[in-house]
Amino acid sequence: MPQITRAATSVPIGPERPPLLRDDLLALVHRATFGYTAEEHSRAEAMGFETWRDEQLDPASIDDSQLDAQLAAIPYLGMSVAELSAAFTGQNGADGEIKRILQAARLLRAATSRRQLLERMVEFWTDHFNVYGDGPISFLKVVDDREVVRRHAFGDFRELLSASAKSGAMLIYLDNATSVAAAPNENYSRELMELHTLGTDAGYTEQDVQEVARCLTGWTIHPPGHPNVGEFVFNPSTHDNGAKVVLGQSIPAGGGQQDGETVLDLLAFHPSTARRLAEKLCVFFLCYEPPTATVDRVAAVFTATSGDIAETVRAVLSRRSFEESQVWQQLKLRRPMHMAIGAIRSAGGTLASTPQGLADLVAATKAMGHAPFDWPAPNGYPDALGAWGANLLPRWSFATALLDGALAGATIPNASLISIFTGVAPSRRASALSRHLTGGRMTLGDVAEVQSFIDSQAAFNGDVAREAVALALSLPSTQWI
Repeated sequence: MPQITRAATSVPIGPERPPLLRDDLLALVHRATFGYTAEEHSRAEAMGFETWRDEQLDPASIDDSQLDAQLAAIPYLGMSVAELSAAFTGQNGADGEIKRILQAARLLRAATSRRQLLERMVEFWTDHFNVYGDGPISFLKVVDDREVVRRHAFGDFRELLSASAKSGAMLIYLDNATSVAAAPNENYSRELMELHTLGTDAGYTEQDVQEVARCLTGWTIHPPGHPNVGEFVFNPSTHDNGAKVVLGQSIPAGGGQQDGETVLDLLAFHPSTARRLAEKLCVFFLCYEPPTATVDRVAAVFTATSGDIAETVRAVLSRRSFEESQVWQQLKLRRPMHMAIGAIRSAGGTLASTPQGLADLVAATKAMGHAPFDWPAPNGYPDALGAWGANLLPRWSFATALLDGALAGATIPNASLISIFTGVAPSRRASALSRHLTGGRMTLGDVAEVQSFIDSQAAFNGDVAREAVALALSLPSTQWI
């Protein structure tokens, strides 16, 4: 293949933003999916902004049978902890293997699911309720991903919060499974308030953290050897049955498990939780600094619907929110996994359907610092420009490997590439590529760089087309949504 000489390798991503295209529907397709495709954009144009969005908010209405069949061939994803333990008995490195399987399935879903907004919300909640760990947590995380995050992604926040609080993965990760009356552990109670609900500026005290920990003593899991190993169980013998006070509300003595349920009610329906979740969702889908009016309105929807996640997201992904946030100006830098999956999607790529076949893709996201389920701290992967704005070289390397065929398990068919340029005048090939990959959002400078490369070749053929696509996918303006 011809070799590209890329100029300005020291130029950061930040200044090279795409042109300001005031197109709500185009912005919606970019924000609500793991990567723009010309086909999905055409569907959205035919359906209209609200209809396409509402379909995505109702994932059960979308036929995803092709992906479902692929996932069915990975039986571990549907197993209980007991079944997983039995399946991997005696295997060295079993915990690492099941984690790699879960990571591969996550990438396959993100790239190929027709329920794209669901996958974006799974990404959001996975970070919000982050669980990291090898060993037994790897097995527990399979169930957590399926029964907590995916099951409740568009559901009721109180139910999602409860499912997370009772998740074996969360109970082990943040040490609540061993929290007892004689020695309450504050790790989970602290993160429950700081990360999962109220936020750091809600006015709660260290005493509140301690009281919540007392309320949640005895919340644990069935141990190894039990038929329901890893599943939630309340142990009354290790619960602190004394009276407590949380956020100014008295919790009478003798409440048992209800003490914890009362805490979850208090936190799920607290105004600070509504505000914090509204702001996080607006940052995730709209811009890094969403307008106060937008956040307030989204928080009001969350409160009025008692934490209906789908209705809250509908308010975020509305023309009004787009207008208030001026999403065509306030662009967001793709996080690395989003960039990698988006490159595969926009270039018409196909993925292997087995975890072994996707090992290279998992490794590539890890090399970029954004592999699924691989963030060690409870706060989840950051959603901030400063966290990702300096990792340009790994993005270039990924785009080159993808189009060079060096990434096993990810294939960009020649037919997909040739179709981009079919019937296009030679002088307009780069513009056609911009439309195909981004809906026309590449900067004029980046389009000119791609066109200059194409023009420098003796003849335009499949190899040149591949290198042109690789170059386009590595340029700064394709890194933004």
